[in-house]
Amino acid sequence: MTAAWQTYQQEVAELFVSLGCTVEVEKEAVGARGLHVVDVLARATFAGVAITWVVECKLWNTAIPKEKVLALAQIASDIGADRAFLLSESGFQAGAIRVAEHTNITLTNMQELLGSAKSEIQRRELISLTQKANQLQREMHDFFILNDYSPRPPKGADRESFLDLLAVVFELCSIALPRALAGEFPIKFSTGDSLSTTYDATTFIADATRELSRVTNCLEAAKLKVEGVRNLAAKTFVEFALNVGEFLDASETVLATNSQAPVDQKLLTSALHRMVQVGQGAASLRVLVNGKASRTLSRVTRALSDGPYIYLAEMHRKPDQWRQSRETIETLLRELAAFLSAPVTPQT
Repeated sequence: MTAAWQTYQQEVAELFVSLGCTVEVEKEAVGARGLHVVDVLARATFAGVAITWVVECKLWNTAIPKEKVLALAQIASDIGADRAFLLSESGFQAGAIRVAEHTNITLTNMQELLGSAKSEIQRRELISLTQKANQLQREMHDFFILNDYSPRPPKGADRESFLDLLAVVFELCSIALPRALAGEFPIKFSTGDSLSTTYDATTFIADATRELSRVTNCLEAAKLKVEGVRNLAAKTFVEFALNVGEFLDASETVLATNSQAPVDQKLLTSALHRMVQVGQGAASLRVLVNGKASRTLSRVTRALSDGPYIYLAEMHRKPDQWRQSRETIETLLRELAAFLSAPVTPQT
């Protein structure tokens, strides 16, 4: 026949199982200062955070003294438990209650345990959600701010959709989660295209978890689109840089011809053809880049217009001017290649 205290101990263990914990009854736990046998050892992972609880069951006919609280506090500290519960249906002495106020021990009974344990689980879930939301907000901020510090998403990400997602996370971080941690229900916050109202922590945690998951998935999808655009930009740049190099080579050959000699029309036609290709390539690349890459591309086209294009139109250039102009253009192409993580191979 099972003793009453064993039945009580088993009921406590089953209660923690109902809360989603894995439990071990009369578990030998190894601590820093020795081996301890605890009535119930409960473990769980909530929102990615692992926790350990020590539970001591006292089915006594008298109130529990403070010595038992101090002993449990030492055990919990020695084995690294997050919290300890001391259960008694006969109450606790005043000294025990005073001591527990300064420890991570919860003095309770079966009826109160479910509520206090559930509250602890929810508190930890809310803290974990807050950490995830803050991390997601930082990640979205870094994604939204370009390398020239302008507040807009990279090419491939829709600005309005991204702002909507950012607003959802900002609302969770700044308003909804702090209110949930403070127990200030009901709470209204945006979920997708609607406004959700939650009246308890359980519902709020489920809704907030689902919403953070949705935003995370949308962010990952946006990153894939952006990566696709970046790959296309890198490919477009390689062709653009090649055309620039071939244009410079053809133009240099044309301009090197003696001013008294007739212009080689074939070479001139080739140079002009490359000029057109350079212009088309710049236009194609411009719609694929922004931030510092866009600014550097503008500097490349301006350097071409202020140098080689003018020299070719006038059919005249000074060697030093040409060399300086070409070096400037090739330097800018290398900068642009670095922003796009693309190779640059202009002809020399």
